[in-house]
Amino acid sequence: MTLVTERQRAPQRLPGPWPLVVLVVGYPVWWLLGIASFLPILLAVPMAHQLLRQRHVVRPPALGWWLLFVLWVVLGLPLLWIDAPGAADGGGASRIMVFGFRLAWYVACAVVLVWVTNLSPRVSTGAVHRLLATLFAVCVAGGLLGLLAPTFESRSLVEVLLPGNLAGNEFVSSLVHPQAADVQSVLGRPETRPKAPFPFTNTWGSCLSLSLVFFVAALSRARPGLRLLGVGLLVVAVVPVVYSLNRGLWASIGLGAVGLVVLAVRRGSRRALAALVVAGVIAALLLLASPLGGLLQDRLDHQHSNDRRGQLLSTTVDSVTHGSPVLGFGTTRDVEGSFASITGGATPDCPACGVPPLGTQGQLWLVVFSQGWVGLTLFLGFLLRSLARSWRCRSPAETTSTFVVAFFVLQLPIYDTLGLPLYLVMIAIGLVARDQAESTRPVRRRPVRASVLAATLTLPLLGGTGAGLLVARAQGETDHAGKVSILITPAPVYLAGGSSLDRERLATAGQAREVTIDTEAALLTSQGALAQASAETGLSIDELRTGIEITAPPKSQVLDLRVRSTTSTDADAATLAVAEAYLRSRRDYLEDRRLQSLDGLRRLIRDLGPGSYSVTEVRKSLAADITRLQVSRPEIGQVIRRTPAERLPSAPVVPVESGAALGLLLALLLHHRLTHPTRHHLRPSRPPVQHSGRSS
Repeated sequence: MTLVTERQRAPQRLPGPWPLVVLVVGYPVWWLLGIASFLPILLAVPMAHQLLRQRHVVRPPALGWWLLFVLWVVLGLPLLWIDAPGAADGGGASRIMVFGFRLAWYVACAVVLVWVTNLSPRVSTGAVHRLLATLFAVCVAGGLLGLLAPTFESRSLVEVLLPGNLAGNEFVSSLVHPQAADVQSVLGRPETRPKAPFPFTNTWGSCLSLSLVFFVAALSRARPGLRLLGVGLLVVAVVPVVYSLNRGLWASIGLGAVGLVVLAVRRGSRRALAALVVAGVIAALLLLASPLGGLLQDRLDHQHSNDRRGQLLSTTVDSVTHGSPVLGFGTTRDVEGSFASITGGATPDCPACGVPPLGTQGQLWLVVFSQGWVGLTLFLGFLLRSLARSWRCRSPAETTSTFVVAFFVLQLPIYDTLGLPLYLVMIAIGLVARDQAESTRPVRRRPVRASVLAATLTLPLLGGTGAGLLVARAQGETDHAGKVSILITPAPVYLAGGSSLDRERLATAGQAREVTIDTEAALLTSQGALAQASAETGLSIDELRTGIEITAPPKSQVLDLRVRSTTSTDADAATLAVAEAYLRSRRDYLEDRRLQSLDGLRRLIRDLGPGSYSVTEVRKSLAADITRLQVSRPEIGQVIRRTPAERLPSAPVVPVESGAALGLLLALLLHHRLTHPTRHHLRPSRPPVQHSGRSS
């Protein structure tokens, strides 16, 4: 354990845990007021003030990992203006608010980690467990409220005080507007999914599972009367847990049950093992004998979100790997269109047609996309380092922390856990660090000469920046892009089919084919269109194909075309040439299809032969269709907007800042290596101290 000072550890610690008491005990009130999502950040201020007033502060062993991760988050600020592959362009300044909110949470979690580590020994571990156990009761009550009054919502005080444009922001509204539940069609019918007192249903599930660990820990040491009440609350909690349709919550509870069995076997406690087996059998029988069992099976049978989630995660990983693998992109990005169409998006009739932003649907993917692969390594390194300190489960603090961190790691790929779930993890880890600090000898820093220290910090930073400049120079060939918008006329009837009779005839003739905006995008990048543009501009087909980006506003008939090139003149010329070549190719394509449709309809007439009155009427109708196609000359489309080529900032910024960040990380690691002893000196010399005092 490392100390921030070189003096002996002070005999006094922080005063009572009033900030934590204020947060947990009043949480339903803070939710109704609209400040529950911000209060932990605000309470980090008095916590930090208390720490600053201490002459001696104990630093948790894994804090360095977390501080490096927070540094990585800060370094991602300039990347908010960088366009990510596969994401919508623009919107850099609009991302600052969300970026700042997440950064504030990461800093608040660091503060509470150090604060809990330095809590007074008079505040027992059991007292903190009992305090956080009340949060489990709050989660259960909120779940029941969501089921009994799913339409409950109110306008919070914060919502009233905020300016209209800010209160109307979707992200802000989700944080400050209290709602008891979401109604979603998970099973093909409207289903109520509780979320009170949290902004999202998954946050409710994560907090319930994590606070359940503290509840069980407190229950195991409670008096018989309180223990009986606790068991009753656990039984009641089954109802909102099942009706929440929350698979991540179910998986966490299953992991916890397996963990308890393993712990009982490891400790040789036959009584605990028998009690767990009996409780599991009773719970299974109750589920099977009640409607909850059928609901559970229905949810497992309806895995409709898996495909879309898998596509989103694949796109997220590909985007950050090819665009900014070291630092990520700072925060999430909106997907252009949907996975089914470049003009796709959510509609009132199909809310699921929209695609969530890249970097959502799980904290793991948020960290990957926002902080890159290095940031993810630091994030997971903190968790694994903390888990390594507690997995032996030698004390209540270690046991609780092991289960909490294990639940959290399980939920990383499926829950956006930044917020109170991560906050609870920090508290559990801090309690372990506090207990182990009592049995760890203080470690003093090694003195280092100023010249050596300066070289250690400066040389890697300069080297990394220089390497980034070289990479940027090598990648800086395509740093301009022109843009045009093309209005496409609707596909004529002989392509999409008109009446049901028309479609039947054309299908029989083998000519009916659905034409969509995605079909048009494929035509734009076809070999024929690019060959024409190549002949006009002198650029190769491969150069044009790799430089083209095609997007479209949702539910529109407009294609937005961007073409990258080395100079603004080339980019403007290439963009216009590709657009005009596409329109010519579209004209030729539609003319070919018109002629093919005419041939198909003429074959139908020949195949009819002589017949009854009905055959004669069909023959007349086909003749009318042929006449219509002979005179049909639809409009092709036109360029409706041109934007002069702009220099793209992404080429130099990403490699230069990534190189500088890697150099800074190397410098900090070398500095730590020079000033601190080897790791084996940091291990506890004896089992952690058990705090038995009462909370003041």
